[in-house]
Amino acid sequence: MIVVKKGKEPNSLVRFRLKYPDADYETDIPTEVLKDIRERMWEDQVHLCGYCMRRIKSSRDVRIEHCKPRHPRGEEEHDAKATLDFKWMLGVCYGNSIVRGTRPEDKTCDAHRGNADLTVNPFDELSVRKIKYKSDGSIYSDDKDINKDVTETLNLNCEALSLPQSRKNALMETKKQIMKKCKGKSQDAFIRELERTYDSLVKQRNLIPYCGIIISWLESKLKVS
Repeated sequence: MIVVKKGKEPNSLVRFRLKYPDADYETDIPTEVLKDIRERMWEDQVHLCGYCMRRIKSSRDVRIEHCKPRHPRGEEEHDAKATLDFKWMLGVCYGNSIVRGTRPEDKTCDAHRGNADLTVNPFDELSVRKIKYKSDGSIYSDDKDINKDVTETLNLNCEALSLPQSRKNALMETKKQIMKKCKGKSQDAFIRELERTYDSLVKQRNLIPYCGIIISWLESKLKVS
């Protein structure tokens, strides 16, 4: 995971809320507004799932996730207005859920989460910084609640989708590219290349699939706190 930077909410959603102040996401929101929400999140997140960071091919493949669950702990009662609050909407993949017969343990992200509450906040840098990675590409946190979020609730170490291996491959490819550019050059040149790569990912938002592990590695090398 990385920090998700949200852009301006779609005008169609703003107009819908103003026109129907008592509307509910579950029963009232029009298809065209949903389409605009998916497109905006797909663009804001640079075509990546907000949880596992897999590539999402098109805005049509975006699943609209509510980081604050619409039905916490499965409760039927919910805050209808909160369901239309764009600041808590996240674009995610379908988490292997559209394949018929997929076992629950082989699903990820929102498809595995259900209505469970989350401690980790994808929009908060301090929260996301508590996420770490092991050498095999698996994700974890020293914060027990966030560790439960990523390893159990969201199932982000799902082997059925090769998530740890995919993260490891992404990091190894970046390391390979950096070493190739810095071969025969000084340590200062190596540090500058690390800084350039970090700026490209974090500041310029040139995001690539599974770049969370790359950013974490760069921060450790550059001693970013």
